[in-house]
Amino acid sequence: MDFFFYITIIVALSFIYGAYEKKKNHDLRKKEIELEHRKLDLQMIDADRDSFDRK
Repeated sequence: MDFFFYITIIVALSFIYGAYEKKKNHDLRKKEIELEHRKLDLQMIDADRDSFDRK
């Protein structure tokens, strides 16, 4: 095999790894947003309970 083949393999593997890292970061960010949404929902429920208890 010649030198060009090995360079092609290395570049392809680096692209695959880069795509994997980007997907992993994207999934992590998506989970962080979902967690923040759940926290806001719980805060709204707590606020509703407090206002209901005061009446």
